[in-house]
Amino acid sequence: MSQISKEAVAGVWPSELGEAPITEVWPSISALAPARMLAKLYGLPFPLGLIFGILTLPIALILFASTLVWRYSLTTQYVRVRTGPRGKETKRVALADLQEVRINQQPGQDYYRAADLELVSAGGGVLTLAGVPNPAGFRNNILQARDALLQVAACRRAEEVPAATS
Repeated sequence: MSQISKEAVAGVWPSELGEAPITEVWPSISALAPARMLAKLYGLPFPLGLIFGILTLPIALILFASTLVWRYSLTTQYVRVRTGPRGKETKRVALADLQEVRINQQPGQDYYRAADLELVSAGGGVLTLAGVPNPAGFRNNILQARDALLQVAACRRAEEVPAATS
């Protein structure tokens, strides 16, 4: 059954209602250096890669479990790094301050089809989101949310100017 959105335009949320969640991404195992090293072993030709995969399975499971501790949230106003089961915010970047989103793929992350995203803010600060699966897709989501926020803000400023001159 389809759900009817409360928004007049999909993805545009009134700032009076606060921020709204857009998407949440859990990092892949490639966020951790030992997992990137394991990727080199797993990428060896058959049967060596398979043998190393079976032998290192307990290590890989421990590494995977440790990535369940944090996640990356995109809202209509911020990109946040959240930790713990309740999602306590540890870091954030305002979309309005975001200048650039770079994809930085470290050695071993290509095996997991992941990369790090570097969020560069207007003040020059950089927030790195490690091990993002499908980094190009999440980067596009961030940029589209930022553009929508800036366009709505520009329209509101344009509406205020004629109202002030009347």
